[in-house]
Amino acid sequence: MNPKPASDATESQRIVERARDVIPGGAQTGLRAQAYDTGDVAFERAKGATLTTVDDEQYTDYHLGFGPIILGHAHDSVDDAARRAIDGGVLYGAGTAPLEVEVAERLVETLPSVEQVNFCNSGSEATYHAIRLARAATGSEKILKFEGCYHGWHDYVDVSVYPPEEGLGEQYPESAGMLRSAVENTLVVPFNDSAAVEAVFREHGDDLAGVILEPVPHSVGCLLPDHDFLQHLRELTDDADVPLIFDEVITGFRHSPHGAQGEFGITPDLTCVAKALGNGYPVAAVGGREDLLSQAGGDNKSGVVISGTYSGNLPGLAAARETIDTIVEEDVQNHVTDLGDEYRAGLRDLLTDHGIEGRVVGHRSIFSLQFGVTGEPKNYEDVLGLDEGTFREFAAGMRERGHFFTPNPYKRHHLSFAHGEEQLEAYLDDADAVLATL
Repeated sequence: MNPKPASDATESQRIVERARDVIPGGAQTGLRAQAYDTGDVAFERAKGATLTTVDDEQYTDYHLGFGPIILGHAHDSVDDAARRAIDGGVLYGAGTAPLEVEVAERLVETLPSVEQVNFCNSGSEATYHAIRLARAATGSEKILKFEGCYHGWHDYVDVSVYPPEEGLGEQYPESAGMLRSAVENTLVVPFNDSAAVEAVFREHGDDLAGVILEPVPHSVGCLLPDHDFLQHLRELTDDADVPLIFDEVITGFRHSPHGAQGEFGITPDLTCVAKALGNGYPVAAVGGREDLLSQAGGDNKSGVVISGTYSGNLPGLAAARETIDTIVEEDVQNHVTDLGDEYRAGLRDLLTDHGIEGRVVGHRSIFSLQFGVTGEPKNYEDVLGLDEGTFREFAAGMRERGHFFTPNPYKRHHLSFAHGEEQLEAYLDDADAVLATL
């Protein structure tokens, strides 16, 4: 048992101490526990762009639950849609509900690659299903992924997301307890490196089941893809008849209703979406070519098993339908993109003004401040060497001034439709003050 908190401890500190007794690290997932790097915190409500703790402290939220909150916390029309769904029962678990059809139709209409859809509850589930579909279609087992891309916690691809420098170019498992054969069947090359991809196809082409990538790797801040790289990847996979899988868990519906695939004009064979799809509700999907998805059509003796008791839960689907409609009808992406441009420009000016070595990276509604490194990063190796300690100092200073984001230096800030010029001005003013102390 952990020691009892001091009598003058805040309510947040008391709750976190209780949590550490019964929850590993005191939070659900180690990444959430990282928030404690800048002090114990327990939140009890959120609205718009604001998080409020049990001690009634308020923060402007740039974390946004690792990105799902695209419209703002507790968005009225999304929550109302979920409540109406609850009134009819949250889960049927048999047959087909109209909401399933309506949301699937919206995904088919908005995402260029999607002809059919299977719903699930998280991005990890979606990528897991996509890889199983690809393996079933090809009869092969090896998956090609890219350093710095995160595709979920499962053994299939939790490899070389944040490898140390000595682990570059190797299959680096991100967790203890992973199945060795799964790691061995996950091939890894640098992002934006067409020559490395070609080499894998020459050596392992007959054994490749699929290629998976974040089209914009935001798991390490932001790596923007070279269009020629994406185009070459599409051509190689076409020639080899190997499914190309876009993990749009972060980019889908956050950057565009049509995903990064619509933005860059590259159509994959399978697409995974989650996060911003439901503005915080647990809903995700794998979609793609009909011939690939139809493998999961119900014949479990010869087809692909895609299962999940809570897949297609009604509140999640209702939230997804309302979120998609709001994004399209209210031109959400233009708002958050313009705002993101202002944050990035303002932070670059501040780095220059204070003579601090660093860079601001990002795309549309996502930005990241990286200290100790310069130049536009093109692959994961370009991210290595950033000054982690200075970023944590910056995060702590900003949190003291009422701005919340994860102190993990490899992660990112997110913006929502609820953020505006008021939040921008306050953030840049306080960043100016904090940078002056570094």
